[in-house]
Amino acid sequence: MEKADASFTFIDRVEEIELNIDDGRWQSALALALTLPDICGGIAFPEVVKKYKNGRIMLDNEGKPARDTGRQYILWFDTYASGFFLKEPGDEDPYIDGEKCWQLRCEYLHQNKGFDNESDENEVHFHLGINCGSTVCSLDTESVKNGIENIRLDIRELCRRSCLAARAYYDKLKYEKDFDLYNTPVIDFLKWKEEQEPSKKSILILTEDRDYGKGLQLALKTPNVQTVFCAEWEEAKEKLRRRRPTVWIIDEAFIHTKVIKSALSKSEKVFVITGNEETDTSENRDIQTLPKAQGLKELRDRIRSLL
Repeated sequence: MEKADASFTFIDRVEEIELNIDDGRWQSALALALTLPDICGGIAFPEVVKKYKNGRIMLDNEGKPARDTGRQYILWFDTYASGFFLKEPGDEDPYIDGEKCWQLRCEYLHQNKGFDNESDENEVHFHLGINCGSTVCSLDTESVKNGIENIRLDIRELCRRSCLAARAYYDKLKYEKDFDLYNTPVIDFLKWKEEQEPSKKSILILTEDRDYGKGLQLALKTPNVQTVFCAEWEEAKEKLRRRRPTVWIIDEAFIHTKVIKSALSKSEKVFVITGNEETDTSENRDIQTLPKAQGLKELRDRIRSLL
């Protein structure tokens, strides 16, 4: 995976729900949990599409058959998730089925308001809770009154069971179904910028010969390489601060000072400017000589090959 790719996979979504449950972030956990049948329904039942009354298939904006999201949602829940929503292992029916979960999903995600449990328009009234004192917090059947069913739902348990159902479906069919279709593409723009604009490499030129140093700085300058020239070590430390040069080019005058020790401790690419090729640098094999008389093209090629 590229550095800049921070995309969310299907399992990342499940894991985030579980983290929200652990942190007690109930709104986030419930919102994400209620989308799991949306995703799984589209994977399990792609043939379930919207149709006009005359049977003709509806098309979406791209000219493809439009998903019947509600039917896919309910079908997947009743087929693959209902077994995780039994109050007791021996129960025949779940305490919430696909149709009721679809209603909960629509009311919670799309109405932008709390549940209107005083209205007689809906046959099911949901009562969300936490710490309900039982594993599923479903009211008894005697709570059905005047044809209206009241269902009390513990958010933690609803989300936990939704994750179990989604994981079971994924584990069973991950090699047969394309879950990648429902990944959420996300870019880490800071890392993306780093990939697009590689960090600049740098050359430090430290020589008391100002004319030569400035000329060398100009000769080695490129858009992707920062070239710093200084005539004194204190000036170089001020300009560099905590940056480490990729290549050090230093004067013979500094070869027996702490400057060379600092250079060798931070880089193996250390050149000593010499008046001739006979200068002895045998004490340290990491030091290379750079004769002042060296041709410009040869000098450039030699330095740039190390960047």
